[in-house]
Amino acid sequence: MKIVKLLILLMVLNVVVIAQQRPHYTQYLQNMQVINPAVTGMFRALEIRGGVRNQWLGLESSPKTSYLTISTPINFDRDMLIAGSADYGVDEIGTRSDKNSYLSSENHHGLGATILNDQTGSFGRASINLTYAYHLALGDIANLSVGVGGGVGRISLHANELNFEDPFEPALAEGSTVKWIPDVNVGVYLYAHQFFLGASMQQVMKQKLVFNSNYEDGLEVSHYFINGGYRFWVTEDLSFTPSVMFKYIKPLPVGIDFNLRMSYRNNFWLGGSYRKKDSFSAIMGFTISKTLDAGYAYDITRSSLNAVSNGTHEIVIGLKL
Repeated sequence: MKIVKLLILLMVLNVVVIAQQRPHYTQYLQNMQVINPAVTGMFRALEIRGGVRNQWLGLESSPKTSYLTISTPINFDRDMLIAGSADYGVDEIGTRSDKNSYLSSENHHGLGATILNDQTGSFGRASINLTYAYHLALGDIANLSVGVGGGVGRISLHANELNFEDPFEPALAEGSTVKWIPDVNVGVYLYAHQFFLGASMQQVMKQKLVFNSNYEDGLEVSHYFINGGYRFWVTEDLSFTPSVMFKYIKPLPVGIDFNLRMSYRNNFWLGGSYRKKDSFSAIMGFTISKTLDAGYAYDITRSSLNAVSNGTHEIVIGLKL
């Protein structure tokens, strides 16, 4: 019975309670809000972005993630009325000449929401967070923002989907078990037309994950992220942006993502990513219209899972209104 309890614990925590509890994102540069609430309201538009990620395709009970983010800049006039989103935030530049006309945004607020659903076998996590950020102008070329996200998370275990040698295993009687927990994230972000630097912390409020008093307790752990990048112009229309992200989740060693993106006028981009001791990724995307863009990433794992997995697929679609 002790062995069975341990197996249940490992399934519940998955890589989850003892390690990675939040999903991986290969295209987080296309939607930084999923890891840092401080980018909420950064751009001069109402942005709606959605993504789906199927990890380790071909492997039974592999992680599947979907998410949706909403973000808009706002401000209040002297009468405390909300000003339009088109009056605040920054625009993405598409050519080297655009640098000369780039201006930082006036001080403003950002409001948004992040909705996440992550399922790995019988273990699931869903959350909804409202996000807020304040963007401070640092002269004419840069902004510094501070953000927070707060909401609730729903963690579920479907014990009846697990396989046991003993058909009378007590866990089967539990069926589906659900736990609701508070979810708080914070972050800071420094950005200009040519660089960005951010730091964030997810799962600020550590919560115990207790599904049944007969089983061991799990514990949520905080996730820490630091990332930055710099954009180099090769020609008037072509640019390269190398970037790096450091991720720390106790008790794991520090994880590092290296990224390189080549962009043509922000109309089309190609890139690659290397996640230390984990995977290689190929990334591509394009702008369909002034209001619509899409990106795709394919990950190849470097672990032994590569023998039974057909890789990881991720799609991100963005809408600017």
